[in-house]
Amino acid sequence: MRILKRTKRRTRKPVFLSSKLRKRKKVWRGIFWFALLSLAALPSIHWANRLLYQKQLQTVEPFLQPLPLWDKGQGTWDTGGKLWERVVIVSPHPDDETLGCAGLIQSLLRHGLMPFVLVFTNGDGFDASIHLKLYEVKIKPEDREAYSQMRMAETLKAMAKLGLPSHQVIFLGFSERTLPEDWLWKGDEKFVKVLAEHLERIQPTVVILPSRYDDHPIHAIVCSIGWTALLQLISEERLSQMPRVFEVLIHYGEFPRPQGFNPSLELLPPSDLLLTARWYYLPLSKEMRQRKWQALNCYHTQKLPLTWRFLKSFVRSNEIFAEPLPLTTQPDRTGEPRSLLSGLDIAQVRVEPMKMLPLVPTSQTHQKRVFVQLRGNSNSHLRYGIRIAHSTSPTSVLLTPLRRGKTLVVDLPVPINPPAVIVAFTGYGRHILDVAPLVLTEGVENERR
Repeated sequence: MRILKRTKRRTRKPVFLSSKLRKRKKVWRGIFWFALLSLAALPSIHWANRLLYQKQLQTVEPFLQPLPLWDKGQGTWDTGGKLWERVVIVSPHPDDETLGCAGLIQSLLRHGLMPFVLVFTNGDGFDASIHLKLYEVKIKPEDREAYSQMRMAETLKAMAKLGLPSHQVIFLGFSERTLPEDWLWKGDEKFVKVLAEHLERIQPTVVILPSRYDDHPIHAIVCSIGWTALLQLISEERLSQMPRVFEVLIHYGEFPRPQGFNPSLELLPPSDLLLTARWYYLPLSKEMRQRKWQALNCYHTQKLPLTWRFLKSFVRSNEIFAEPLPLTTQPDRTGEPRSLLSGLDIAQVRVEPMKMLPLVPTSQTHQKRVFVQLRGNSNSHLRYGIRIAHSTSPTSVLLTPLRRGKTLVVDLPVPINPPAVIVAFTGYGRHILDVAPLVLTEGVENERR
């Protein structure tokens, strides 16, 4: 008799004991707790920013003074007439004039003064906005042209909101994409020439330039071109007087703090730039803030998630302007680096006289040397250059510095006395990645006094 063995029945493990499911549960559980903790931390970040703002307010407030709009004969640069009679605002992009000077434009118009707005570039380098606004995957030249026309139309509409007629707005039309290479690498003087022609025609008493400390390379480049044009006009006696120059800061680390729409808070300069300039503030009434907000809303091409939050940060209860001091050392941001690539960020630019031996002829003792301090060691894959423009020469000169670890050194070929503009920059291939202008104005300062 054959005995049949009973086979053991295979049983499946319960689904909740599956190893794959347990791993998935761990992942989703981690995501859940991370999201929960992030939501819980948001109020803490908000109040931390408010506390940092209050601390910065206490530090900065003693350094701020009201902008001298209507005083006659008070400043050493005033020639007896109205200081703000002919104002020129040089805007790097079609929106910077609204961010930094919408309140100033309204104040001037209320007193019967018509400022000029010179928009330097057409803003055709914002690829992310071009992709989103024109629904183009691959950007063509005609797309950039159409986008430039959109930005210029937005500027005219924004100025109309502020009450400035369209004939007071001048578009120079330079391409944002080719400006850095043409000016710094190639030394194309057309930018200085065109800007100088407009300044000579207007004969400004006040010029508003972008800040030399601005993190955006285009802003720093336009600042250097603006100072070069002014110093050339003065040396050639094409201006009846040296205008008073103020600089407006837009991009700089966490500036403005806290970011977001906070119209009741003040706009404060960064603490590490307080000793580089005289800082002035212009209070804005509730009506002026509302007009500035309406003008800012005209820039539909800039309404991207992160960009728009940053732009809204400039609708505050005041506007700030910096009047640079005559320094021979140009410090840059002392906080966190702007890039992860070593040797890219410029930390400081300074000019020092060369140490000569006693046997060196006295005619060479006035030769100077430029030092550029990097945030990391110099990188062989990057390009470094120093462009120098001074009043004794109609064209600028490009010098290639020697690399010494974190320091770039270049000897000036001829004795260069102020006024002069020294622009240190770093780049990769044709792209300019960081720009640090050093403006030497001691000679001009003495003439003003």
